[in-house]
Amino acid sequence: MTSPRDWSPDRAAAVPALAPDEVHLWRVALEWPADRSATLRVLLSEEERAKADRFYFEVDRNRYIVAHAALRTLLARYQNRVECSAEFLLGANGKPSLPGAAPLRFNLAHSRGLGLIALALDREVGVDLEAIDADTEVEQVAERFFSPQECQALFRLAEVRRREGFFHVWSQKEAYLKGRGDGVTMGLDHFDVAADPALGARLLEDRHDPEAVRRWSLIALEPGGGFRGALAVEGDAPVLRQFEWQ
Repeated sequence: MTSPRDWSPDRAAAVPALAPDEVHLWRVALEWPADRSATLRVLLSEEERAKADRFYFEVDRNRYIVAHAALRTLLARYQNRVECSAEFLLGANGKPSLPGAAPLRFNLAHSRGLGLIALALDREVGVDLEAIDADTEVEQVAERFFSPQECQALFRLAEVRRREGFFHVWSQKEAYLKGRGDGVTMGLDHFDVAADPALGARLLEDRHDPEAVRRWSLIALEPGGGFRGALAVEGDAPVLRQFEWQ
């Protein structure tokens, strides 16, 4: 499991070389003053700017702009380009990718004032980030969306650990679906992930794709206080390097 202490500051315009056996994970603070976040709009695509303008609350609009500007900046830097403003290609369930045969794969997640961006070479990647909400009725939501096996494992946890376990499960499931590009329309209960945060992240079974257990790796993330996250990577578990985008 990662730790908040593991994040390295982004001190240069260049980025570290991304090796085939690595995933680079960038943490992005989204709480920028409105005047500063507005200057980042130019980095977004036309479609992204239009989507930003549809947010009703300014705080949500600014967070969206910062998250997507960070993604565009990193994609440009990893490709040794001045900018990356092209429209993304979208898969059947909306997963974005770069046009052409670019080997760079990426995924973005953001929740409240924090974002995560994952990048890999020639293998799919998905990342999820969840703010631990004290108001979520974890038992009821789990029974509605989780598999019976996950519910049993979750409810075996001590009550004081159950909320953390719930978001541990949820973030793994979202990251896995995002990595595959399946989308939540496929449902959340046809596959099982580990429920106990102390045991880390793991895909236990996918009843739609039994071979997926051998093809996908899950990693639990601790992005900071009040958040849980997960990373899903196609293939063997990667060397994970973590950075702060500034």
